[in-house]
Amino acid sequence: MRHNASLAPAISMAKPTLALSFVALLSAGCVQTVAEVDPQPADPDMPESADSAPVLHESAPLGSSTSEPAPAPAPEPAPAQPPIEVADSELVAGAQIDPNTAPGLQDFADEFSQLYAGGSLWVGPLEGNGGRDVLIFIPPKADPAAEFELVFHFHGTYSELVQRRTDAMKKKREWVGWDRLEQTLAAIDQLAGEADHNVALIYPISAGKRLEPGHRGWSNVAYDRMWMQPAAPADPAYRDDFDRLHADSLEVLVEALGVHPSKLRGGVIVEGHSAGGQAVTNVAVRGSTHVGEYLYLDASFMGWSDVAHEALAARNDPALLTMVVRDGGIADPFEGRDPWCLVIEHHAKLWTEHAGTCGDQGPAHELKLRDHAGERETVACEDLELDAESFDELEDWCREMADEMRQVPRVTLIRTKVVHAKHPRSFSGGLGLPEDRGQ
Repeated sequence: MRHNASLAPAISMAKPTLALSFVALLSAGCVQTVAEVDPQPADPDMPESADSAPVLHESAPLGSSTSEPAPAPAPEPAPAQPPIEVADSELVAGAQIDPNTAPGLQDFADEFSQLYAGGSLWVGPLEGNGGRDVLIFIPPKADPAAEFELVFHFHGTYSELVQRRTDAMKKKREWVGWDRLEQTLAAIDQLAGEADHNVALIYPISAGKRLEPGHRGWSNVAYDRMWMQPAAPADPAYRDDFDRLHADSLEVLVEALGVHPSKLRGGVIVEGHSAGGQAVTNVAVRGSTHVGEYLYLDASFMGWSDVAHEALAARNDPALLTMVVRDGGIADPFEGRDPWCLVIEHHAKLWTEHAGTCGDQGPAHELKLRDHAGERETVACEDLELDAESFDELEDWCREMADEMRQVPRVTLIRTKVVHAKHPRSFSGGLGLPEDRGQ
């Protein structure tokens, strides 16, 4: 393993390099020779080239006989492209830190060498993450001859702030970012030690609380709803793009950390813990040929994993979808704080009973009812109707969730007793999960 003498980043993200062009080829199919690429059909709107234009023959006199025109000569076959070189990686140990990196991440990187001596770390802003910081980690003892599996981990609420914990910190939001990052690196380090291949972690930092463009008014949403969701029309404040992040990350791995392009495995894992599930959903809905599995770590809330599955099924995407859910936790649709499958089913039944009253009184009219558990609740007519409509769309999904997703191809539900806060340490990268999930 080569050791990097400087802490300055080895590459700049400002301009594409030849290596990036090569990495783009890898990312299209991961390792593939040019000769294997299917030829593109001709554009009917483009003029024919001189080589493909039909040959015009002079007219023969009337009554004369002519022979059939000679067939056009066959085009010369394109020269075979040399296969992509296969070689071992020359990994660069140590930490490389962009001077523009957030101070807390710089502090974390300073401790890196003590925690993971011999490992590789790169921290800096990447355009694919909207110009925000990204941490890329290769655990110690990586095998230069082995392939790399890539894990893109999207953190939860408040973890965009990474600060070393002190006794003076009273609020969880002040230290949780450091804790979750520490957990994720430890999990990836363990996973790499147990796997028969290398593992690299890509850990982007979110924008914090960010709502949709044009949103007006107050919102209790404390996370980044637009993570990996570029705005249309283009807006510099909403320019995250997963495929660009993927390409940027490959460039760092190759140019800065010494991973050989031939060792980059396709089919990456895109995972999110807690509110990071929003980014996973955004990637799934937009689609990416680079993703092999979408992994929700106690993050399969209503409108997230179900919407992701709908998008994958609509385009027959072969990627796996895996949900790890703590029993009775915040993402459990049948128990705990938000048993939303039970709630919308109950409200759908109540709507059939009270639709007439609501029609007479208006959508803002409030009804005094009993909830799914028999407790008193006050529900506005418009909310009751909305839940009834949601149940029409999600009835099948809730039924399959109740059946543990046993009959749904490429979807796995894993229930656990592990508390929500420890999911990054326990399951990042698929650590501890069945290897045959989705089959």
